[in-house]
Amino acid sequence: MSNLIKLVATMELKADAWPNISTAVEQCVKMSRQERGNVFYTANKDLDKKDRIVFVECWADEAAINEHGQTAHFQNLIKTVEPYLKEPMQLLKLSEITSF
Repeated sequence: MSNLIKLVATMELKADAWPNISTAVEQCVKMSRQERGNVFYTANKDLDKKDRIVFVECWADEAAINEHGQTAHFQNLIKTVEPYLKEPMQLLKLSEITSF
């Protein structure tokens, strides 16, 4: 199995929240891509649900994820987005199956 850790985070937003959070999302994506241990970091719009944002990330290890969670840009994202969430953010932590 690969040691890389992938995260998929979904945010269900209240209607028309995007203009209020887009700057924080953009800043977080740009800064996260520069972090130690980051392999990739993307923010995506769900094509079937216009008010769902999906982050897809890949990190070298658990330590890099923990460091990311403490950064100012990630903390700012969470603080900015929280009032616009319809429900709590959902997070999947994944490890690729490489045995076949």
